[in-house]
Amino acid sequence: MPEISFEYNAPVFAGAPEAGSEPVHRDTPSYERLDWEQTKAGVLKAEELGFDAVWAPDHLMLGRDRAEYECWTLLSAIAGFTEDVNVGSLVLCNDYRNPALVAKMAATLDVISDGRLELGLGAGWHDPEYDAYGWEYRDGFERLMRLDESIRLMKRMWAAGGDGATFDGDHYRIEDAPCAPAPVQDPHPPVLVGGQGEEVTLKLVAKHADVWNTDVFNGDVATLEHKIGVIEDHCETVGRDPSEIEYSWDGHVICTRDEDKLDALLDLMLPIQFEEEYTDQPDIETEEDAREYFVMGTPEECAAAIEERIEAGVTKFQGWFVDFPDHDGMELFADEVIPAFA
Repeated sequence: MPEISFEYNAPVFAGAPEAGSEPVHRDTPSYERLDWEQTKAGVLKAEELGFDAVWAPDHLMLGRDRAEYECWTLLSAIAGFTEDVNVGSLVLCNDYRNPALVAKMAATLDVISDGRLELGLGAGWHDPEYDAYGWEYRDGFERLMRLDESIRLMKRMWAAGGDGATFDGDHYRIEDAPCAPAPVQDPHPPVLVGGQGEEVTLKLVAKHADVWNTDVFNGDVATLEHKIGVIEDHCETVGRDPSEIEYSWDGHVICTRDEDKLDALLDLMLPIQFEEEYTDQPDIETEEDAREYFVMGTPEECAAAIEERIEAGVTKFQGWFVDFPDHDGMELFADEVIPAFA
């Protein structure tokens, strides 16, 4: 069996609804109000339980009352109060920050965390954030071409270090830009790319990524097998060994032996609500639907769902524990699921 990594998605916004308000947010349906001490306690508990990494999404206003922690500031703080877990962005929106600055930020965080950064990147999708914060929302193809240039620019800066890098692209330009100190990891922190589009996004993965991440609702086994096959085909086209790419599953975890708790969580979450910007998302309305996409049920059922995804090619599992701020699900998962894959 390949080495399997179990990782924790930090709750950076509260998703539980107030009476008569917006519907529950599927990622944090039990988290009633954003509270730093609770979020921090979850991260520390994940590290204590032996999870391999802590991830944070890069959004600015998804939570109840539109409250949400900014991703890079949060990762820097987490790197400061943890010692063993990697820290990563799932995924950093390319349009929100200049890529030359991101290269410098990533190198700095890799240094101060002693090589624990995993840099997740994506083209961006949440139109309301662009409007609210004053960014230009370009069409999907242009956003992807900008991401392609950004990754190439960052890798060039990391390789150049203090010597300085020059890049003259269609969207970005730098002139003798140094990146010193260089990242601790050689040749650079792992680059994770998230996205689904088969013609452009997954070809970009084949060209540039160390890790591909499926989003939460493309994590059923059939879709994973299909998308991984597409990436492998693109690898052949671009002349890359597909074994150089790792595959990660990002999704919801309900681990419990308490059937009443399972039913209560599903009643809270279902039917899954999607933002208007999501298109062609699956209908997830029943427990049967949820079992196709979630890792859920008893520890034995969770392990079986993970095993199916390992057989499809996944080696990294990034879980949203939907009973948070309770730690019961995470603790049971660490005690009875993770050891099965040691």
